[in-house]
Amino acid sequence: MSNAVAVVTESGFGKTTSIGKIPELGIEGLDPSKTFLINIKDKPLPFRGWKNVYKRIDISKGPPKTGNYFGSSNPYDIIKVIRFVSEKRPDIENLVIDDYQYLMSEEFMANALKAGFDKFNKLAKNAYDVINAGISAREDLNFFLLTHSEVIENSFQTSYKMKTIGKMLDSKVTLEGLFTIVLYGKQEWDDKEKK
Repeated sequence: MSNAVAVVTESGFGKTTSIGKIPELGIEGLDPSKTFLINIKDKPLPFRGWKNVYKRIDISKGPPKTGNYFGSSNPYDIIKVIRFVSEKRPDIENLVIDDYQYLMSEEFMANALKAGFDKFNKLAKNAYDVINAGISAREDLNFFLLTHSEVIENSFQTSYKMKTIGKMLDSKVTLEGLFTIVLYGKQEWDDKEKK
């Protein structure tokens, strides 16, 4: 079992930014020579020089011996990459999945016009299987899942959870319970300081 950490915040909190080294913000980031990044939306990273330190792999040409960046929302390919990193890349200490919630969103939108509930079952199973692959990776691997939060409000309290699609994951699995550490981000406004 890997060292599994979920980072759960609203958009714009700096989840992805925290991966990179940004001295002017005091961010050390993760060492790219020991980090493998899976970017679900395959969007540019928010720090300078990221393409110089994160080298894209192409799994269509077989298992890559080098490289530390994979952009895809295909759950089957992501699971293959996680297993490959766990089994064949002992040089990698950190495995990061960025924007995990888009794994579900992309699959949902691709099948939005299909009738029936099977699409939700498949979506939930794929989302669970990706997390399970990361958690089941080798024990000296740090597995970071960066994802958006969802606010749950009732008359007693306000709480947060990982954002999901459909009811299956929420009713059958508590995703946060799969992780050793779950970090939630919270933003507050100081009216006196105006920040």
